[in-house]
Amino acid sequence: MSERNARFKLTVHYDGAAFRGWQAQPSGPTVQGELERAVAKLAGGERRVLGAGRTDAGVHACGQVAAVDLPASWTGGALARSLNALLPDAVWVERAEAAANGFDPRREAVSRTYVYRVGTAPECASPFRRRWCWPLGRAMDMGPVREAAAVLPGKHDFRAFAKAGQPDRGHLCTVEEVRWREWEAAAAGNAPGPGGGARLLGAVFEITANRFLHRMVRYLVGTMARIGLGARPASDLARLLQGDPNLTTSPPAPPQGLFLAGVAYRGSSRKTRPAARAAVLLAAAALALPRSAAASPPDGRPAPAPSAACLSPAPAATQTAQAASDALAQGRATAIVRAARRVAPAVVAVSVLRRERVRRISFFEDYLLPFRETRGLGSGFVVEANGTVLTNHHVVENAAQILVTLPDGRDFPARLAGTDPETDVAVLFLEGAGELPAAPLGTAEGLLIGEWTVAIGNPFGSLLSNPEPSVTAGVVSAVGRHIVSGGDDGVYLGMIQTDAAINPGNSGGPLVNGLGEVVGVNTSILSRSGGSEGLGFAIPIDRALRVAEDLVRHGAVRRAWTGLEVDAVEADGFGRSRGVRVARVAPGSPAAAAGVRGGTRLLEAAGRRMTTPLDFAAVMLDMRPGDRALLVLEGPDSARITATRAPSSTAARIEVLRDL
Repeated sequence: MSERNARFKLTVHYDGAAFRGWQAQPSGPTVQGELERAVAKLAGGERRVLGAGRTDAGVHACGQVAAVDLPASWTGGALARSLNALLPDAVWVERAEAAANGFDPRREAVSRTYVYRVGTAPECASPFRRRWCWPLGRAMDMGPVREAAAVLPGKHDFRAFAKAGQPDRGHLCTVEEVRWREWEAAAAGNAPGPGGGARLLGAVFEITANRFLHRMVRYLVGTMARIGLGARPASDLARLLQGDPNLTTSPPAPPQGLFLAGVAYRGSSRKTRPAARAAVLLAAAALALPRSAAASPPDGRPAPAPSAACLSPAPAATQTAQAASDALAQGRATAIVRAARRVAPAVVAVSVLRRERVRRISFFEDYLLPFRETRGLGSGFVVEANGTVLTNHHVVENAAQILVTLPDGRDFPARLAGTDPETDVAVLFLEGAGELPAAPLGTAEGLLIGEWTVAIGNPFGSLLSNPEPSVTAGVVSAVGRHIVSGGDDGVYLGMIQTDAAINPGNSGGPLVNGLGEVVGVNTSILSRSGGSEGLGFAIPIDRALRVAEDLVRHGAVRRAWTGLEVDAVEADGFGRSRGVRVARVAPGSPAAAAGVRGGTRLLEAAGRRMTTPLDFAAVMLDMRPGDRALLVLEGPDSARITATRAPSSTAARIEVLRDL
């Protein structure tokens, strides 16, 4: 007679960097999958593990709740110890306890608490911190940020903060508590600052609500960070909640700063706030590597469960050989290897067929010439598991047919969801793709000159028989580069420069940092030979995602307009300028309303130093209607302007380039 089963409630911690999220899927390791494998070994067969909620790839937890049915003879303490012996080091069961039969951790939850850390201090770029925070690296004005957050409590429609393309299951959420607090390093004696005592590392956002939409917290933090940087007004958050059609959210904050801190249920004590409990755990993580980082295997995947052989003593010679083998394996699995393994499954080959009329060679040829088909090949990467792919406009330009090939060899016909020639960004949707591995997305903010980069794509794909992408490595050579081409490629503004080899066919593929996060879209090279010469350029991922979101939500990019046009000053015979001045101010424009006058020298715009008119064009390219920018003008004056919708999609940029 089989033993009676009982339901157990688990409180689980995990480092999301090692997983493709909570929910089990065939494309890679997940937290739910690892828990179910461990439970199956204890139960002698498969058992379903239910979670309180899904978390995305790269998102962490220090208070996830799960439930599983196991023989009633188990005690909570014994179950937690046994699971931890079988689980990889990136997952830890804090507590196991008996629960009511039928307990559902998702449906019975009354609230969840999330915590997000934003690192404003330069030291947050350290590899020992940036894995668990957003290394923004710039100070935020917390007054407007807290003013914006004050409108969140209560019941609101968070449609504007839901991921594009999310099924319409309702967007109403009731927020119980929100707050921004300082994030400080440990007090003196543990990690002293220059003057002793605690050091301010950044800010922490805490939010408790009855439910959360997909990426809702990340969109909220991304938007409030732009408010704190002075790029948009605090009132934007309220307008977005009210559904203002003239506004859109800022790009979402990267996943590694987000933690599911706790889940509350009816009858549970509300005196111990999950966020307060999480604050202690996160403060400890700021001092030293947590268990998941210190012990996780070098390739970033969950460690295998220990075998029975590991529990028995081995001869000294065997132990020495094994230690040498382990050291060699760890040395081979560098940061570049781990980054490639994390992103490569989401990189695709984009094949294009174009129909072009055959060109007339002489006057006497027939006007009704036939068409011919030409082929093109580029790269792209999956940004949403539902089959949304990001690539370059020039890869799919004038395409009559698009076919996307996954690394596992599967082909999918692709529909062009939107394209923008000005930024060279295009969005594809794969028909009937289902759940696909999505690339972890990072940010180009705070990139360090000299840090590792990995370019992944399909160079010369038609000459290679296998569908897997290739990998090249280099460093960030420069940021904010402007490229003026004499051909049809036009102008690229504010680009990331890398010496990672980029060749024909790499266009549209991801540029990845050492953490395995996409920071750019590989786009162009400067070359005399036609091949890579170490001068490759990528569109910052923040810009690409902002453009892609406009294309999906609105069908076109919503350009910002300020009514301000600039030209170069003090240009020398070599074409080098020594600054930028205001050339014209359109009457009735935002610039005119802010008091900007023609002829005034413009020193900075939106925190960027103005050296050439292209610097101002790059600022405008990244702005959207409703965004604010602080202009630092020569003399004691400065002006803060709020952009509006552009009268035409290209007028402002054409005027800027005409002056060069």
